[in-house]
Amino acid sequence: MQTFEALVSFLFFVFLSSYLLGLTEEQRHVDDSLYRIQLAEDAWRVLYLRGSFEDFGPNKRAQLEEELDTIEEETALCVFIDGVFMTSCRGGSQEHQLTASLRKTVLYDGEPRNVTFSIGS
Repeated sequence: MQTFEALVSFLFFVFLSSYLLGLTEEQRHVDDSLYRIQLAEDAWRVLYLRGSFEDFGPNKRAQLEEELDTIEEETALCVFIDGVFMTSCRGGSQEHQLTASLRKTVLYDGEPRNVTFSIGS
């Protein structure tokens, strides 16, 4: 009988202590912002190394959007340059959510110009 009482007391103790520990443990949120910024940097670097920004200007827009489409196919993320000025995700009333943005400088028609390079969904 004492063994049974000890076993019930032990099970109650284990149940109660695990319940109390579960209440005090905070839900941990993984901060992946550094990963998203690195992903945007990598996408920019790929475009730069492929020569997509050489002779950058209005006449290069269609070719650059093809490059952006290729990156979207590989990463499943929309790529934006200055909002929807150049993007891989054109279309209707679809709302886009930006996950990371970078400020970069390009030569646009021979003049330096700051652009915002963003990735999102």
